[in-house]
Amino acid sequence: MGHACIAIGINHYQFLPPLSYGQADAYALRQFFVNQANLPSDQCLLLSDASPLLGKQSTYPTQENIWRHLEAENKNSSSTHYCWFFFSGYGVSWEDVDYLMPIDGNPNDIPGTAIPVRSLFAALKSSSNDNLLVLLDINRSPGLQAGNSVGAETVALAQEMGIALILSSQLEQFSHEAAALGNGLFTAALLEALRYYHTDTTLENLDQYLRVRLPELSQHHWRPIQTPLAVIPSQEARQQLILPTAETPSVAVSSAFGLPTPIASDREENLNGATPVRTTPVSTVEAHLDAPFRAKTSPQTAPTFKAMVPNANREATSEYGTPLWRQLLFWGGGATLVLLLMLAAIILDWRDRSISQQAIETPRTQAVPTTSASANMQASSTPVASRLQINKADLKQAKLIIRPNQASLFNQAITQARRVQPSDPLYPQARQDISRWSAVILDLAEGRAAQNNFGEAIRTAQLVPEDDPSVYNKAQQTIATWKISAKQQQQNQAIIQEAKAQIQSNQASSYRRAIIVLSKILPNQPRYGEAQQLKAQWSRVIYLIAQSRASQGKFENAIQTAALVPAGTSSYEAAQKAILKWKQGQR
Repeated sequence: MGHACIAIGINHYQFLPPLSYGQADAYALRQFFVNQANLPSDQCLLLSDASPLLGKQSTYPTQENIWRHLEAENKNSSSTHYCWFFFSGYGVSWEDVDYLMPIDGNPNDIPGTAIPVRSLFAALKSSSNDNLLVLLDINRSPGLQAGNSVGAETVALAQEMGIALILSSQLEQFSHEAAALGNGLFTAALLEALRYYHTDTTLENLDQYLRVRLPELSQHHWRPIQTPLAVIPSQEARQQLILPTAETPSVAVSSAFGLPTPIASDREENLNGATPVRTTPVSTVEAHLDAPFRAKTSPQTAPTFKAMVPNANREATSEYGTPLWRQLLFWGGGATLVLLLMLAAIILDWRDRSISQQAIETPRTQAVPTTSASANMQASSTPVASRLQINKADLKQAKLIIRPNQASLFNQAITQARRVQPSDPLYPQARQDISRWSAVILDLAEGRAAQNNFGEAIRTAQLVPEDDPSVYNKAQQTIATWKISAKQQQQNQAIIQEAKAQIQSNQASSYRRAIIVLSKILPNQPRYGEAQQLKAQWSRVIYLIAQSRASQGKFENAIQTAALVPAGTSSYEAAQKAILKWKQGQR
């Protein structure tokens, strides 16, 4: 059976620093297709750190497993509908060849352990013909680069092979994540676009939405600007619908994969074709854009569409793509504003005439106090204007201080913004900036904690000021949690050192004892990923020692050694098969 969506997301690499939201990104996209695009779950393949088995096949995203599933796609897929391939993880360019790094990708053997993009594209192309969209949210680790930046060959291959491709950033940029979103910035913007356009999603409007929204998210979360890079093979492809509609998936998609699919009426329907509502002010850039980009929705408040049905009540639009009711509202509002200004001018003119008339009728002796009062008003307004300019300068200076990913500079900016007093007109803006910058500091701390850098995370969170109690209290709670995790991390590091001390070269039982020691480190604890990696390596060594003894004809000794390979490790199955052969005297 083929799949309409293949989503790969990796957090905990065996040989590379962990990422925070690769797994969450892939899971979120799969959930969108299942819950909102109305696709059967068995048409959406998820390969991640903790994804469940597919039948009896592992979905752990090793190089071997990824290729196995891609080969199955080539054999079983006969779909004429769109196939989406999504990858969130490390990418690398080695000797001008682009590779995607599976979870077992080794930077010391990139050609042998990574996945060449050329081979990947060829496999996807053969299984989906021209109905293919590849989305790559590549983390470009500076330590992995050798030669050109990763992505250059990928773009060239997409153009050469006629594949629709969207990279999460330009070649000279980097992909970023935000703890406040719970996803990478690219995936957050992608899901917003899909929820907005629904079944009207095309490559063209998806590209347009991402090119505006992704830089906005970067700025909002104080990350360096990130702009997507799209390759669209033809004008026809630009206009092609790339999501199934409620009328077609139950017939066309299910027939393509040979699956019975419930019709749309049997599923939950969407919220009357509702369009996400903006929860933040329209930016200057958006003011010049068409309607889709005005529906800027925070991921936390975005409505959920349970079925991807065409919106029959889509707004009437002008020839320029702007909804008619918005044009009427705009011009009607403009006309109202003009009338109000004219009315204000008439009232002011009437008031000035009344004052002038009163001045003529007032005795001359009262003219002096009137002039004096006016002078006093002018004199008193001068300090107010001066303070306003000073406060504007303070806020401007505060914003000049900050730099993305530098929590201490956000803290300095907050100190600068505190100089604005409660009596000043700019005070509400200053408090809003302080709250926002406090949240950014906490966001940076959470990102560092996600990489198991608890010491740095605690030091960063301690910079969160008390100005906004909600942010401050959350920071204090997380600091307490991270202190526990930091202590656990130290304990687990000691366990790893104890395990390594058990090992004696070419003595299989010593590796077994070391593996037993590592079992003290539990899932979700710091260093668990490293412990699992060492278990896999040492199990492999035990199996190789057993093979060496079998090659010398020492079958009984080899069987005893292979029996030491623990269940649940990558070498266990091979060891059990070898034991059966050796019992029959076969090498």
